[in-house]
Amino acid sequence: MTEKETQLKKEELLSLLNNKLENLKNIEEIGKNLNYIKELGDIALIQLQLEKFRDSEKNYLICLNHFKKQKDRLGQAAVYGVLGTLYFKEGDYEKSTESYEKACSIYEELKQVQEQITCLIGIGNNYVKLNRFDEACDIFLDCSAICSDNNDIYNLLDCLGNLIYIHETDERWDVVFELYKKTLKAFKEIKDDKGKITSYFNLGILQKKNNSLEEALRYFKKGTNVAIDRNYAELIIRGLSYVAETLFYLGEIKEAKNQFIKALHIAKSVNAKNAIVQLRILLLSLGLQDQHINEELKEFEKTQK
Repeated sequence: MTEKETQLKKEELLSLLNNKLENLKNIEEIGKNLNYIKELGDIALIQLQLEKFRDSEKNYLICLNHFKKQKDRLGQAAVYGVLGTLYFKEGDYEKSTESYEKACSIYEELKQVQEQITCLIGIGNNYVKLNRFDEACDIFLDCSAICSDNNDIYNLLDCLGNLIYIHETDERWDVVFELYKKTLKAFKEIKDDKGKITSYFNLGILQKKNNSLEEALRYFKKGTNVAIDRNYAELIIRGLSYVAETLFYLGEIKEAKNQFIKALHIAKSVNAKNAIVQLRILLLSLGLQDQHINEELKEFEKTQK
């Protein structure tokens, strides 16, 4: 979103807020009934979006008090959840965790699984911000299990992504590798081709890091083949570059050069300027001169006609 679009959105929200505040006064004359609380909740949400945190918190706490008096457990949980978001945005991660935990406890009791998952992810994110990685890991593992049991693939991927970040930070590459295999499986289930390609590439990178070059090559080729099937030019170029680089380390210089030339041809066809420069540098590092690169490229392009 551009700065101008952001400003327009802010102006729209301010206008809506003023209208809501005026309407609240009219409702208040009738009495602080359920309509009043609903309007106050809407106002608190707009204030949260405008980062008027103190005003928003004050109004949410009024709503919370109302739901407690009414013994409305779902209403209480909803307010605790949004307060968790508010405190997270403020950077008060301890307070955010406390609010999410209260909401999560109610949602678990009432068997509101989706809301429980959202709260657990919020708690895990707070622990990450607080560098409490072991606790974050436990939360995301618990949440992953709930997501799997309820076939919630998108939130499962969110949990796995957070677990990967934590274990990458600790450089536990064997765990990261297993987590990437789980993300690959999840992306296959939801038929997300770009997710599958990225997972294959990440698995290849980890195998290359582990000096398992044949396995790395296998994963890079799988990802590249999916990219070719779906005609994702940028990912094809990246995949061919991974394949070529791995072939080079395996001592297959000629085949590495052919893959780089193929990638260069595709980069030229989509005018990917940065990729063209990088691929030419890589080809020069193989010992080719500019003239040889151009000749190889012409020869390859003949085969494509």
